Amino acid sequence: MRLNVDCIESGDGAAGLVAVVVASPFDRSAADLPIDAASAERLIAEAKATGFTGAIGESVLASGANRWVALIGAGPAAKATSYRRVGSAAVKLAQQVKAGTISVIGANSRSRARFLAEGLALSGYRFDDHITPTEEDRKSQLTGATIVGDDEVKAGTAIGVELAEAVCLARDLGNEHPGRCTPEFLAETARTIAKQHGMEITVFGEDELAKRGFNLLLAVGRGSDEPSRLIHLVYRGAGPIKKRIAIVGKGVTFDSGGYSLKPSDAQINMHLDMGGAAAALGCADAVGRTQPEGVEVHFVVPSVENLVNGNAYKVMEIIRGYSGTTVEIHNTDAEGRLILADALAYITEQKVDEVVDLATLTGACVVALGEETAAVFSNNDDFASRFISSAGAVDEAVWHMPLVDRIEGQLKSSVADTKNIGKRWGGAISAALFLKKFVGDTDWIHVDLAGPAMADAAWEYICKGGTGFGVLALHEYVTRSGNG
Repeated sequence: MRLNVDCIESGDGAAGLVAVVVASPFDRSAADLPIDAASAERLIAEAKATGFTGAIGESVLASGANRWVALIGAGPAAKATSYRRVGSAAVKLAQQVKAGTISVIGANSRSRARFLAEGLALSGYRFDDHITPTEEDRKSQLTGATIVGDDEVKAGTAIGVELAEAVCLARDLGNEHPGRCTPEFLAETARTIAKQHGMEITVFGEDELAKRGFNLLLAVGRGSDEPSRLIHLVYRGAGPIKKRIAIVGKGVTFDSGGYSLKPSDAQINMHLDMGGAAAALGCADAVGRTQPEGVEVHFVVPSVENLVNGNAYKVMEIIRGYSGTTVEIHNTDAEGRLILADALAYITEQKVDEVVDLATLTGACVVALGEETAAVFSNNDDFASRFISSAGAVDEAVWHMPLVDRIEGQLKSSVADTKNIGKRWGGAISAALFLKKFVGDTDWIHVDLAGPAMADAAWEYICKGGTGFGVLALHEYVTRSGNG
């Protein structure tokens, strides 16, 4: 389900819930509120009775003339990104009172309107493609939201709606069940993006992958009847190209662990082991929708299923990857780094300036940073700082982690160039150090988003399941790169 979000210049569109955004500390009078006097008086009385302060996402609700009215706090500084949480609060209030539509007043700038539109659209998202709706579902469904404002607000709303659609595409990919979302399903999605936005696309099938030497990628996929794929989308913005960026997303559409088999309860949600691919394809859609100038962006998705059959790759097998490096397999459940190794070696041959890879790679990263924050590893601190700044600007939480050289010894093999896994301790670092072997001198960032790519429960504007994390940070980075 998508929530339709648009902008109107004045009025409230006869919405079932009208919400007014206010800053803290809250000191408004009824006369200051842009709603009818009787509703305003009720709201002010309710605000005083409940101790409403205007903190971010805080709300107060009252009945009005044939509708509900609310105050929603945006916090003391009225920071633009806070308006995403304002949108989330508005949606939750509307669902609480079963209002079919929302009107929000008070996002009085382009940036605030953008984040408010994102908050409304992302909070109204629901993956219900396989749920048979009941009559009660139809009656109580929230169908639309309007933001009231001038041309600047309208422009911000339009941007927010486009970006939210791209995040929702990533969410849909993550939430789709593994019987449908296969490597070829991701390839079809990429073809659709390319057609919609005029991008170039190449999809390597297994014969071409074998011919070119993508042996690590093919090894991981050997245990599945679903054929593996490598997807390569190219966007070229208008104007002189200032930077060529590659975004590589891990696309394991189901991960059983292979012969290093996961327990059955650990296989729950392993259809979401393609969160990096979802972010990459979501970013491709976002870039296609907004058309940033001055950048060339390559979106690469190596995609496989990691299953078990008589042909599945084995522990202690030695495989020569695309780069020529041989890898001794010590754990078939450390598969994501293998398909990324081939993809990274491939894309660095294209002479891009920078590479960002994203992967739900390690549980160790979740232990270190929790479920809301992604880890950033890089061979270039300046690159990492610019990416982290971009992520912060759109309120996606990331943290710069170290590439500790001494840990690299854990990957030493006596029979091959490297092993695919080190010790349990520092597992996120050793995984990043493994990937670093395949990028050469190219400036590179590895984002381990094992925590925030999926959520066990909905919170604020984050949905349960695949969250679409990374789309907004990537899009912001690409856009800033084109602006010089």
